[in-house]
Amino acid sequence: MGERPWMLAQPLIAVLALAGFTAALLFQLADRTDLIPSVQALITATFVYPGLALSMLINHAIVRARRPRALTTIEKILVVAQLGIAGLLALTSLEPGALLLGFLLWPLLIAAAVAACWTMATTTLRSRREQRHPVDAVDADRALDDHPDANGVSAASPVG
Repeated sequence: MGERPWMLAQPLIAVLALAGFTAALLFQLADRTDLIPSVQALITATFVYPGLALSMLINHAIVRARRPRALTTIEKILVVAQLGIAGLLALTSLEPGALLLGFLLWPLLIAAAVAACWTMATTTLRSRREQRHPVDAVDADRALDDHPDANGVSAASPVG
C-alpha cells in the first residue's frame, strides 16, 4: 500500500467526524434531539468528534511539513487506533444504555490522539533537523559508540 492513502486518511477521518458533529448540531438546532439515539451519541458527536477532527487536521499539517511526506509504522497504527475507537464509539452510541462504555472510550481516544500528535511532531522535527544537518557515516558510528577514546576507537571496559 502506497503512502497516498495514508496521507488522505487523516483528512478523511476529520471529514467523517465533522459530519457526525454537523448532524448532531442540526438535530439540536431543530430541537429534534429525540432523533439522536443516546446521551453517549449526543456527547460524542457534539464534543468528542470535533476534537478528533481538529486533532487529525493538526496531525496532517504536521506530516505535510516532512520531506518525504510519509507516516511511520507507529503513526499508521495510531491513526488506525483512533479510527477504530471513533468507530466503536459510533457503534456503541446506538445503544441508550452504553454510556459507561463512552466514559471508558473517550479518554482512550484522547490518549491516542495526544500520542499520535506527539509522535508525528517529534518525528517531523527530527527529520527536518536531519535534513538541515545531515550526519555523515563517521559521526553516525561515533554516536553509537558508548565509550570512544581520544582517537575515536572504542574502548572496552570490563563489566563486573
